[in-house]
Amino acid sequence: MNERQMRDWMNENLGRLKTLRDEIRVDIHLAGMEARDKWKELEPVVRDAEKLAEEVTDVSQRAMEELVEKFRGFRESLRHHRPSGPV
Repeated sequence: MNERQMRDWMNENLGRLKTLRDEIRVDIHLAGMEARDKWKELEPVVRDAEKLAEEVTDVSQRAMEELVEKFRGFRESLRHHRPSGPV
């Protein structure tokens, strides 16, 4: 992958990460306190990902993949473990 392709790939995944962030924000409204606390840890990661997208290296590519997967996993855990009753 050349530098331009890698930059495009990073920007595409940054977009995915931002979309996941927005979906999680909606889901977190329905989540319990433990999930909200976990989200407070994860949300700042988007800023880190924006920096990774600027660096465009093999290391930043792997880190971006890990961040996207971490966000996907958290979103799925929110959707499968919603508390019962009013929030």
